[in-house]
Amino acid sequence: MRRRTIATTTALFTCVAAMALAACSGSGSGSDSGSGSGASNVPSAAKTPAAAKGPYADLTGGQIVTNSFRATRQAGSLHLKAKIADAKEGPSTMDLSMDHKGDCTGTMGQGKDTIRIIKTGKVMYLKTRDSGNKWVKTDTTSADTKELASSCDLNSFLDSFKGDDTDTEAKKGATTTVGGRTAIALTESDGAEHYTIDVATTGKPYLLKMVTTGGDSPGTMEFSQFDQPIHAVAPPKSAVIAG
Repeated sequence: MRRRTIATTTALFTCVAAMALAACSGSGSGSDSGSGSGASNVPSAAKTPAAAKGPYADLTGGQIVTNSFRATRQAGSLHLKAKIADAKEGPSTMDLSMDHKGDCTGTMGQGKDTIRIIKTGKVMYLKTRDSGNKWVKTDTTSADTKELASSCDLNSFLDSFKGDDTDTEAKKGATTTVGGRTAIALTESDGAEHYTIDVATTGKPYLLKMVTTGGDSPGTMEFSQFDQPIHAVAPPKSAVIAG
């Protein structure tokens, strides 16, 4: 498994969440009890022993991971549900649908702060507990919101899955089910960090789940709704206030 790629991915996620909440702090971000984000709420799928040959029998574990990262990078849109417990920044969560156009909708949190986000084109709408149940409309081209807008940049996020395709020692594991899709688990350890990646075995070999234990940034990322419309639609004008 590409160690540098995995470490970069978890670090990028934590940094994006931290930047997003910092950028939004001026508008009074607070806890949003209706967010429901955090992949830790999803029960682990029961795993069964893989067949003697199993899925992708002609590929090594490293090749499966490489193909998975490549397929995921090529997705036009996806949904990410994640929770990372960073030792320095604290827990970061994301429950966000995003596409290559930069549009997105969902929630993002860092520590005790959570915001709801809708971004369509160059306009972003934010809702926090302190916004009076209203959406705050902002222009993503302003200096104060550029960092927050970057949280919706699927291209930048998926760039973290690029790296040295030969730096991989992933081992094939059991077959499993993630979000109703069959998958194969691949595992690798790097010092105190242990990684499990679940890769779809039907259709395109998308990355469905990544679990990191140990180290400074343990957590879970789940990927779904590949290439599906994300429905980032501006809220009704009656529910919007100017930022």
